[in-house]
Amino acid sequence: MFLAYRAASYLDLKEPEPAATESLLLARRIGAPCCVQLVDALLPRFQPYQDAQGVPELLQLAAA
Repeated sequence: MFLAYRAASYLDLKEPEPAATESLLLARRIGAPCCVQLVDALLPRFQPYQDAQGVPELLQLAAA
């Protein structure tokens, strides 16, 4: 959950690179529904940053 909240904080700062892929991977690896839901809820906020490092990978993983 921490990484999902950290990703949200970075998005608030308009810095999507940190924790983008890491948060999704961790949430899915743990399999905790609340963590996955938090990260999934953040995905639309990453859309404007498709050129930022890590964001394309995050969106690709989310689509899988």
